[in-house]
Amino acid sequence: MIYAIRGARATIDDSEAVLTTAREWAAHHGGEVLLADARAVFGRDHLESAVRHALRAKEAGRMAARSLPLEALRYLSGSRQVSDAIRLAGIRPGTSGIAILAFGNLPIEAWCRTLGWYIDEAVLEPGGKSLKPLSIGETEASTVPEGRRYDLALERVALLDVRT
Repeated sequence: MIYAIRGARATIDDSEAVLTTAREWAAHHGGEVLLADARAVFGRDHLESAVRHALRAKEAGRMAARSLPLEALRYLSGSRQVSDAIRLAGIRPGTSGIAILAFGNLPIEAWCRTLGWYIDEAVLEPGGKSLKPLSIGETEASTVPEGRRYDLALERVALLDVRT
């Protein structure tokens, strides 16, 4: 399956309206889209891993979510429950960095321009972010060298299959 990952900057005022618009836009173009709070994204590898795990779950017929984007959000957040994934990594009013994951051949850049958003891949980078959105506390983070702490996000993605 074709998918694309982008980071964008915008200020979300009404998250439900933005999500509805995104779903309708993606469906109109024959795809699906996930919008996640970039504060819960710890690098492009983190998103890639979540996508690949979600695609494997779909192929195996063992998705816990009703859609591929929500399954990817579950993996991204390391959450067994969709509601927890939304709480931990979903967009909300005040979100300013957005991770965009588009399934299908969707014109992400053009869509962002129509919304007044601008592409900024830097929002996906892990630097300076807290691991708390993934329920990784300081005690757990301190068990890993400082330069490798964001690898714990990849571990959360992988462990979801073990814990499920």
